[in-house]
Amino acid sequence: IHVTSGVRSMGGTAPIHFKAVTKTSLRKDVQQPATFSKNSMRAREKTKARAKKSVKVEPAQPGQSYRPDGEQHQDAIGEALSIELRRKEAVDYLNAPLSSGLKAETMALIVGSSDEESSDDEEMEESERRPVKKKEKMTRAQRNRQKRAKVRQQELEGRREKKQFMHQVFESKKTSKQLKKVESEQGVKREHLKGLLDEKNAKPIGVNIFGARAEIDPINAPSLPVALSEELKGGGLRRVKPKGSLLTDRVESLISRNMANRKVTNIKQRNHGKRRMKGGKGRDFILA
Repeated sequence: IHVTSGVRSMGGTAPIHFKAVTKTSLRKDVQQPATFSKNSMRAREKTKARAKKSVKVEPAQPGQSYRPDGEQHQDAIGEALSIELRRKEAVDYLNAPLSSGLKAETMALIVGSSDEESSDDEEMEESERRPVKKKEKMTRAQRNRQKRAKVRQQELEGRREKKQFMHQVFESKKTSKQLKKVESEQGVKREHLKGLLDEKNAKPIGVNIFGARAEIDPINAPSLPVALSEELKGGGLRRVKPKGSLLTDRVESLISRNMANRKVTNIKQRNHGKRRMKGGKGRDFILA
């Protein structure tokens, strides 16, 4: 710690000098924090190793410049057009009537189902009106015959189970070969899935924000900010109309890097006992 020396200085502030003291004599709020244990350090290292690579700020494409190259500008316009075409297809699919995608046979079946239901109802009413026959009482000879038939059926089932067991014993070698083959196929499939997962984890997140958003939700995906060829004829930076929104770009980047949640648009009512809860509760503070 530092303490004043008691000697008057020329500037009006007394000079100080440092003095060593024990740790126990200090207050708890000024004591040095304890060192991390080895387990906590290993856990931190594992967490850092598992963390995905992310791009905090994705640079704009060369075609989005106010004075772009002709070919690069056309590529950017093509990407923006693909997003808008996906949006149009999704909107047309939602607005299309349900009957437009049905075949004539399906429509005929739906129309004719009402007549069949009416006929089935009439048949059920007729069957309900018919009197139900009472079960006749069996004689002693009939009951003994029924018991003997049950005993023979049980003996037959026992012999069948024994025969199946012996067949399984003789087929054990064949079964073991089949199991080995299945295990090898599962191992190859597991390695293939692991390779795909590693390839997916190797790709950084926060890249191609607008294209990835258009694949998931083309209707609510933001448009790619790029100027048209007619809007760039002025030639100056001050004459170019601004495109896009910095706030939208930052929010989409945070969501793509799993640092924020997206607002739930299709909220459904769910009953939990006497309480009625809305889907996505606690997540609707993000306006994206």
